[in-house]
Amino acid sequence: MSQVLLARVTCPNCRNPFQAPVEQILDVRADPSAKMRVLNGLVNVAACPHCGVRGALNLPFFYHDADKELALVYMPMEAGRDNLERQQAIGKLTSAVMDSLPPEERKGYLLQPQVFLTLENLANKILEADGVTPEMIEEQKARVELLQRMLDIASGEALEVMIKENDASIDASFFRLLGLNLEMAQAAGRAADVQQIQALQNRLLELSSEGQVVKARGEMLEALRAQPTRETLLDLLIRAPDEPTRGLLVTFGRPLLDYLFFQSLTSRIESAPDKGEQERLLALREEILTIRDRLNEEARALYGARAGLLRDLLLSDDPETLARHRFLELDEAFFNVLATNLEKARAAGDEQAVRSLQSIWDLILRLTEEVIPPELRLVNRLVAADGDAEVERLLQENRDLVTESLVQFMEDVGASMRKEGTLEAAERLASVLEKARGMIAEVAAS
Repeated sequence: MSQVLLARVTCPNCRNPFQAPVEQILDVRADPSAKMRVLNGLVNVAACPHCGVRGALNLPFFYHDADKELALVYMPMEAGRDNLERQQAIGKLTSAVMDSLPPEERKGYLLQPQVFLTLENLANKILEADGVTPEMIEEQKARVELLQRMLDIASGEALEVMIKENDASIDASFFRLLGLNLEMAQAAGRAADVQQIQALQNRLLELSSEGQVVKARGEMLEALRAQPTRETLLDLLIRAPDEPTRGLLVTFGRPLLDYLFFQSLTSRIESAPDKGEQERLLALREEILTIRDRLNEEARALYGARAGLLRDLLLSDDPETLARHRFLELDEAFFNVLATNLEKARAAGDEQAVRSLQSIWDLILRLTEEVIPPELRLVNRLVAADGDAEVERLLQENRDLVTESLVQFMEDVGASMRKEGTLEAAERLASVLEKARGMIAEVAAS
């Protein structure tokens, strides 16, 4: 199991002391999010509750992936006064990992963990086990460095020059990296970073070749969302510039691909002005059918696998351990399968099945909440709170999290809610915001 302790930290910026969670053992089976946090340098990173400054604590930890038989130790040089002290620390971490496992899983590779002085080399070892080559790692590193240089540039003119000079490097992978950084900033409530990344994203969409393709693709998807009809989907598919765009349109418009849709497409084929256009539309029909059949097969396989997982959880003597081991499979498809089975059990009046399924539902919600950043977890609980008294209690119990950064994060969430039309939740959050601002004002005045 993953091991977390509380450490007393002194902020290097404001010199105020505070307590921060420190991870010593990261077990991928127990905590599937551990891998991505290591790869993104988010392990043992603390944020000062007084001034908001974030920084890495640079403390040792043990990374364990039983499926790949990876036993890796991050042990920076400053972690011990001498080599003997560092070796003793490695021994303690190894013993803790061994003690946390059942006897049948205590294998020899755990007794000889690979030790890394830098997080970069440890992350590279994790990627290597996933089949990522050194060349691929270097390419990704170059993308990260380019993204950071772009974010560091303050001048709009200098940024424009950099985008044009690196146009060939700004590809689909670069935009995925940009999107990942945006999601991480949003999840952590770093409003200033979100604004900066979004500003860069807008410039890239405007100035880069790939950005213009992405922008056009996004506009087509937005047009389909605004008017989700068969004719809209057909017109967009005919105008789509490439296969990835058509694939996305078919994916989002899958419910519209019925008999009437294909009847309209056949009419377009028959009324085509020339043989060339007719052949293009015939090829388009074959492509749409191929994509649709692939999506149907993938959906059947996915929902079959999630139904199997639900069955395994219901039959398991230790459903929590199984759920933790297969956490990445607890996705939207799994919740759909679980919800459908719950609805059927209730309709049939099968109280025993309802209790069993409800226990799985409660378990999955609890495990999911564990990996949510504390700020986002607090916002979710505040929005769902039953009355002002409950909101006040939650704010008081989480005073350390009630900062200007949290307020900015809630403002962004509220704006998104209004944009999506969830006005009732937005109003509840606005009431929470007012109380949070009042709490911050009281602290500032005292």
